[in-house]
Amino acid sequence: MLTYFRQPTKAPDALVKKGRFSWGTFNGMVDTINPQEAKSPLGAPLPAFLKRFRLKEWQAFQFGNARFFCLSAIYNPKTMGLVQLVVIDRLKKRKYLFQRQLPPWQVHVGSDLKNGVSVSRGNGFFFSAHNHLDEGGVRHTILTDSRGQTPRLSVSIYGKHTPGLCTPLSICHPFGENRALYSHKALMPMSGTLCIGDERFVFEADESFLIMDDHKGFYPFAMKYDWVTAAGINEKGGLSGFNLTCNQVKNPEKYNENGLWENGNLHLLPPITVTRPKGHMEAWDVQDRYGRVRLKFYPEYDGRVDLNVLPFKVRYRAPYGVFEGNIVDDHGVSHSFDGFFGMGEDKYIRG
Repeated sequence: MLTYFRQPTKAPDALVKKGRFSWGTFNGMVDTINPQEAKSPLGAPLPAFLKRFRLKEWQAFQFGNARFFCLSAIYNPKTMGLVQLVVIDRLKKRKYLFQRQLPPWQVHVGSDLKNGVSVSRGNGFFFSAHNHLDEGGVRHTILTDSRGQTPRLSVSIYGKHTPGLCTPLSICHPFGENRALYSHKALMPMSGTLCIGDERFVFEADESFLIMDDHKGFYPFAMKYDWVTAAGINEKGGLSGFNLTCNQVKNPEKYNENGLWENGNLHLLPPITVTRPKGHMEAWDVQDRYGRVRLKFYPEYDGRVDLNVLPFKVRYRAPYGVFEGNIVDDHGVSHSFDGFFGMGEDKYIRG
């Protein structure tokens, strides 16, 4: 039987040193996130403003408890900006969506995780994520007005990013010789509140979760990937979750952002494949060739964006639903994800 194991390494103090990216999969925070200091990341010397234009950036959060699954994101691919909040109420079987497309200059993604702020505001909404991971957490606030069938929504949460409770999955992986994808993902306890219209719900720290994703990359002009994630409280009262991606990174046996979190510990996983034999709203198969990932994803709520304005194109499918199956950790222990709620993405962006 094939075996697979890799160990995360200590994070470098800077993402780029002397013009070169520091490749690796890390178990801690990179202090200085400086992709724009890379020498010729697009294959040829370019002025700084063109490097900034090609750097795609976003910060996203998946959070909730047994009743709610929420996604919030601030996204700046430089061709347009996007702010989004999705709330799935599993008890009432209802999805709430707030979404704004904005000029890119109205969307700011924080430059670091020690004291960086991702923020956007506009007519009827405010989005803020204050990253202070060196002090142990991230504070996230969203306020929206009511539009059409969507009531007023507000979120105020705090994720506790501290050793022992949270081992991050931090990566710097190659698209090319000196062309990189950076991401910092972490599953952590969360507390706070969610308001839907006049109803107020409390997230208790011992029964709620937050996965953060800080993301920057010099993606190819045609960007594409598959991704699935879920998290929740396991049978022992701790946090369980996973992040599984199939993307355009070179040498995925060594460089991939696939991981299992169990009770604050991180287990790195092999490359995976995602197949959808009957389409996006039917069962997805997620597995690897080592037998460590065997999951099915059953979409319940649709999510999609389509845009085709030459030369730009977006084909984005992001359903929400229930998983079943198992993931095996580094010690050979199998963890069940039957009934865990999460989401998947099939993303293609040209531009």
